[in-house]
Amino acid sequence: MEMVRLIYASRMTDTCDMEAILDILKKSRTNNATKNITGILCYDPMFFLQCMEGPKNELNTLYRHILRDDRHSDVLLLGYKDIRERAFGNWTMAFLKSSEIDPDTLQAYTKGEKFDPYTLSCERAGDFLVTIAAQERKRLDMQG
Repeated sequence: MEMVRLIYASRMTDTCDMEAILDILKKSRTNNATKNITGILCYDPMFFLQCMEGPKNELNTLYRHILRDDRHSDVLLLGYKDIRERAFGNWTMAFLKSSEIDPDTLQAYTKGEKFDPYTLSCERAGDFLVTIAAQERKRLDMQG
């Protein structure tokens, strides 16, 4: 199976409130599980930063849907590449609010500025998402 990783940033529109985000998560977790897609969504009151991994055709179809979704605007593809293994294999769709991210981690990737995924390169965005997913996994492991 040909696997790819796709990373994008987008701006939230007025039609996207917390109820809409929870709906996105519920549907994506269900749909992703059936389509062998994994990933993480980082939310800020203004932005989304998302990485998705899975079969190439499935991700291409999903990304076309995202481009047409009126809850996003200014969708910017930061990266798209073939992969051999997943970075987010344990998550059908992890979700983190930027306000929940360790302040030192946020500082390291934003240089003290407000979180803005449009300022991140593909590599930096990927590293950021891997870092915050690992921190979230550790936090969850400590709870359970």
